Amino acid sequence: LAHCLEAYCSPGYHPMADGIALVGIKLVKENLLEAYNNGTNVTARTNMLSAALMGATAFQKGLGAMHALSHPVGAIYNTHHGLTNAVFMPYVLERNKSAIEDRITKAAKYLELKNTNYKGFMDWILNLRKELEIPHTLKELINDDSRLEEMSTMALKDPSTGGNPIALNQKDFLELYQNAYKGKLS
Repeated sequence: LAHCLEAYCSPGYHPMADGIALVGIKLVKENLLEAYNNGTNVTARTNMLSAALMGATAFQKGLGAMHALSHPVGAIYNTHHGLTNAVFMPYVLERNKSAIEDRITKAAKYLELKNTNYKGFMDWILNLRKELEIPHTLKELINDDSRLEEMSTMALKDPSTGGNPIALNQKDFLELYQNAYKGKLS
């Protein structure tokens, strides 16, 4: 989901990557909870495999701050990459809202969410995380805020940073780490 979502939101023109990313997100919406709750459902697992491959294909367009934030955390604390991206997802979406709101609204419509707007998409992400038992805060994942400044410098230098819809500096990354650590979404 993080790969597809960041690729879809990454600036630039790549309609094939956008289309692949949207279908990947839809496959996640339709299959992730089933695969999570019923690992014997081969169809759901196959669709999730397809979504993962679509994410890997789509992110040739670019990634963004989710990955730039996650890479230092994984390197220092040895956290699971997908889980770490999931923790940062809503914080990065909120930070990028001004640049991605129209795209996210289009995605919400394509996904046929109950509320086909930015808020409806965010509600879906937050509910999905809750159902998957994803920690809401970075503190729940690492319980150490002593290296946030160091990681913000690392995040700024991460190759994924260039694909973020809004240009970020070291202070922005530090603020994202702090917000994710405290659970502050807005």
